[in-house]
Amino acid sequence: MNIIAAGCFIWTIALYALAKKCYRAKPVIFLSPAITFSVLTIALMQWLDISYTQYNQYTRYISGLLGPATVAFAIPIYQYRDVMKRQLPILMTAIIVGMFVGVGSAYLMARLFHFNHEVTYSLMARSVSTPFAIELADKIHGSAALVSVFTIITGLAGMLFGDITLAFSRSRMHLANGAAFGNAAHGFGTSRAIQRNADEGVVASLTMILAGLFMVLAGPLIVKIIVWL
Repeated sequence: MNIIAAGCFIWTIALYALAKKCYRAKPVIFLSPAITFSVLTIALMQWLDISYTQYNQYTRYISGLLGPATVAFAIPIYQYRDVMKRQLPILMTAIIVGMFVGVGSAYLMARLFHFNHEVTYSLMARSVSTPFAIELADKIHGSAALVSVFTIITGLAGMLFGDITLAFSRSRMHLANGAAFGNAAHGFGTSRAIQRNADEGVVASLTMILAGLFMVLAGPLIVKIIVWL
């Protein structure tokens, strides 16, 4: 058991480092560490018959770093404080609308498929990046494990299909595109926005952080309003 636990821990760190190195050498979207790492880790878990609960237990110290890492989100806010001051009304409008749409659509989908309470509230919390989503899920009685999975799937989908969606919208405004990526696809979307344009990356990063802070503070109230409606 200890050997398997140590192996999972080492695998997680080593594979992510290797995946990141490969992506830097050939930065195509399907070689993103989020995709390659996830696929290979799931394959390993299937091969060794390791459940998600076991894997999460073995790598809990890595997951525990998400909390302290949240503090680092203050850095880009400080670095781009001038941009945030100029665009704050637009950013906050985009965030509020985006969060209501994200949480509301998740609730409607959950009702459509008759999901139970835990899955429903975990889906509703997945509209922000993982550290914030886990905090929100705890407040609204969702599942930290489920919301982590839902958040990653949401981010991957946004990163993979964001370009196509924005192409249909014919938007040429970096502010709008960046806000869309940061709102809808969180960290993965921000990464893609940076590749597209530096200004889009800045706006996406600010939107992702502000949306996370907004949802931790106001998310429980938004969830109650949507469920009540």
